[in-house]
Amino acid sequence: KQWYQRRVAITAGDKTRQEKIVISISYILIVFCTTVQITLVQWEIGLLAFCLLPTAVLTTMVMSNFWKCVWIDSTVRTLSEVPSIQTVGWRYCPYSGCSGSVPTNSRHCHTCDTCVIQRDHHCHFTGGCIGKRNLPYFVVLATTLFGLSVLFNFTNLIYIVTHETPGTLLITIVAPIQIVWYVLGFVSVVHCMVSINISISLVALIGSSVLLYHEYNLIFYNKPYLTRSMPIESSGVVNISKMERIREVFGKRWYKFYLDPTHQTKYQKSTGATRVM
Repeated sequence: KQWYQRRVAITAGDKTRQEKIVISISYILIVFCTTVQITLVQWEIGLLAFCLLPTAVLTTMVMSNFWKCVWIDSTVRTLSEVPSIQTVGWRYCPYSGCSGSVPTNSRHCHTCDTCVIQRDHHCHFTGGCIGKRNLPYFVVLATTLFGLSVLFNFTNLIYIVTHETPGTLLITIVAPIQIVWYVLGFVSVVHCMVSINISISLVALIGSSVLLYHEYNLIFYNKPYLTRSMPIESSGVVNISKMERIREVFGKRWYKFYLDPTHQTKYQKSTGATRVM
């Protein structure tokens, strides 16, 4: 008997209202910062011709991979209610969300109330778990978001140096102060928008740096599920190179994830039920 999982793309009904709000706000902030960068910051400092193309490419990659992380499902929706002793290579999950046989390389998420294949973590920004099916997109999302944050902070730094004085520096980089100043009529709406962009870019740079280090550190040194299918040395260290670890997560054509925002895995290309194993 074959064991199947439901469609890869989950429906909007699986997202709660709070998760939909967080996802919508995330998209709005990306569009807002990109628009401010192009129309106000990069144009004002005279670097629009040099920064427009990388801004467009990185923004497209960020939004595309964020969308894939949101809508590609890595959870196990098994049809089986047979104990693991009757399902070769599977195990039995006792939690109410599963109550059946699941792959041995899955872990139960109590937030999603189901098991997730090669579970990495539960992401509240995407409203779901990051696992085998959407982990490549999440890693590329962290990478391209870091690159976009570096670009934005570079142009913001040039804008601050050329347009701000030491006395207004703190007010400019701290958005809440700038918003209060705008409400009181001390600064223009343009200055306020640039200040909000600067604050969001700084937060994004710090957050993406931590996330990038965390994800690649797990892939290269401490990814638990990699030990399930790879040879292990007597010391307990997985005997594979870093490139092989990359291929374990992304596949043989790993570079396409970083170059093509429309690139799909074999799981995403499936339009119906797809095999888990």
